[in-house]
Amino acid sequence: MDHSHLPPTDTRFLGTTIALTITALAWGLLNYGVLLWLPGELIAEGRGMGVAAAIIARSTLVSVPVVAVAAVLYARWSTKGALLVMIGICAAGLLALVLRQGGVQAASDPLITLSLLIVGSTGVISILLPYTAESYPLRIRGRATGWIAGVSKSGGLVCQGLGSLALVPVIGTAALATAVPVLLGLALLALYGHETRGRDLRVLEIAG
Repeated sequence: MDHSHLPPTDTRFLGTTIALTITALAWGLLNYGVLLWLPGELIAEGRGMGVAAAIIARSTLVSVPVVAVAAVLYARWSTKGALLVMIGICAAGLLALVLRQGGVQAASDPLITLSLLIVGSTGVISILLPYTAESYPLRIRGRATGWIAGVSKSGGLVCQGLGSLALVPVIGTAALATAVPVLLGLALLALYGHETRGRDLRVLEIAG
């Protein structure tokens, strides 16, 4: 059993590892950065704290059934497809936020933007680690899953560092910067991700 804390770099799994790593980092930047900075942005726009809290509460309520929906999609439809859909929802929310900051009227409703971001973020983290575990043979499965879990938290360190240094960007810039790894992760997973639904994981033992 390999107990290294480094990510799996076997060439047979390198593309998958890079794709999952970028996706995990993007999720951390979204969850610990954009979603935490957004309430302050709403207040800065002139919305009262109570109004901002109500918008966030309503959009969060939308995400309550997301875990169940994500689980059904993952189990009954497609593991890879379910993850790609949730990442796509994150990307849509981020791009809507960029457009909103650019004054595009169609993206002006913060409830829609927040709902997309929260639904996508919740869905991604619900699927990401199970999908990772199903993508590697047993000898490196624990290391791969631990690596992706750790990377998902590293976005918090980056965002906290920016906050500590008073370098928090405007929300549109933060959303645009976060959208880059989100879209990159989406493209790489579409290319290097594997469908694991119905797959006999013993095949991975032979391949690995």
